[in-house]
Amino acid sequence: MTTTVNLELLAGRRVLSLRGKSIGHLEEIRAEQHGGDLVVTEFHVGIYAAFERLSASVIGTALLDLFRLRRRDGLYRIPWDMLDISDPKRPRLLCPMTELSHMKGEAEPRPTRGKR
Repeated sequence: MTTTVNLELLAGRRVLSLRGKSIGHLEEIRAEQHGGDLVVTEFHVGIYAAFERLSASVIGTALLDLFRLRRRDGLYRIPWDMLDISDPKRPRLLCPMTELSHMKGEAEPRPTRGKR
């Protein structure tokens, strides 16, 4: 079944656990292009997910390294099928928090450019 949700309704929303407790705010939505559609692959939730976006720039990476935020816990990478977005105002996990422990992640390494 395909679900269509306006992303602006999800971004910044508090994500709830199965028990109804907040695990953080939805900071980033990752998607890949499949044919003419963009398909969500994972959601990034937590305070450090916002900082992860900074790592795309040289200045952002320097700031993350300065404050040692690039390797902090507090970032949940949630696969698309483990988050119920049927009510965009109240996204909710579909798995226990214990299953997310192995999904806590470090910021992805920034691609390096080859020397010319």
